[in-house]
Amino acid sequence: MKVIITGHTSPMGKELFEHYSKNFNCLGVSRTTGYDLNKVEDQDRVVSEALDSDIFLNVAHVGTAQSTLLMKLKQHWSLELPLRKVITIGSLATKVPKKLLEQVGIDKQYLKDKHHIDAVHNALSNEKPFGDQLQFSLIRVLNFGPKIGEREGEPSCAISDITRAIDYVINEPMYVGTMDIRRY
Repeated sequence: MKVIITGHTSPMGKELFEHYSKNFNCLGVSRTTGYDLNKVEDQDRVVSEALDSDIFLNVAHVGTAQSTLLMKLKQHWSLELPLRKVITIGSLATKVPKKLLEQVGIDKQYLKDKHHIDAVHNALSNEKPFGDQLQFSLIRVLNFGPKIGEREGEPSCAISDITRAIDYVINEPMYVGTMDIRRY
């Protein structure tokens, strides 16, 4: 199985790349491998690579690139292509009360970008209720990795939590639209 992972040098992406490279043919997409997701031509290269893979893990948070990649994949996909599942890592912060987000000092641009991913994903994953189609799955994560300072001690997802969620989506024969994961 061929898997494309964007943001494979980020803290989460690096661990996902290491995990999935053990059993799958993985291509990591980042600046270190010659891709700048801010550039249209590199987004188009990623889409081309993704369409020729089995699974696309959309991890990189580079402005609105995650949303743009989703829309381009939808535009260029056909049933004859091998790509079947697109799994995007989003943020459960889009569902957290605004007051709490202000208390933890969330970056407003980050939150805006993640809300855009939610909207694009919702439109694409619900466009066609039945039949053969590209499956768009969104895994919204609340906190990844240990927190420091005032947020020290907050429950946080480990990479094993995230890979378990991704594995579920990969192996589940039903269409999984959105999954929210968090520690409590």
